Amino acid sequence: MMTERLKEFKFKAKVDTRWSDMDDAGHVNNAVYLTYFENARVYYFHQACKWDWKKDGVILANAHVNYVKPLVFPEPAFIYLRTSKIGTKSFEVQYIITVEKEGLIEEICNGSTVLVTFDYKTNASVPVPEHIRQKISEFEGVNL
Repeated sequence: MMTERLKEFKFKAKVDTRWSDMDDAGHVNNAVYLTYFENARVYYFHQACKWDWKKDGVILANAHVNYVKPLVFPEPAFIYLRTSKIGTKSFEVQYIITVEKEGLIEEICNGSTVLVTFDYKTNASVPVPEHIRQKISEFEGVNL
């Protein structure tokens, strides 16, 4: 059940669909979902660990999206996000986008991204800083 699945996620944000997000088929274009993921990620990291983007770099290494149902403007949509694991130099973030209709929660899409901590001065990946690992683990309520 969707409600049970969403209990694993500590972060929820409203998705503001825009008219410009639509394609000729009348629903949100598939590429826009990655922008929704990115926007939510920025807010999530700010809330979870007050990420200092100038101090600790990160790059997107992989993105995966499963489209379940179309999202149509102006449906009220929400994105749920969580860090599911942290490795030595990378971490995985999971997403679920939903709409709420007549008291029911419907899944629109789900996905994941792999992010790599990165030093832009040396142009190389670096270990996930311990303070980030600790703060995200505390936010998620699990040892990552």
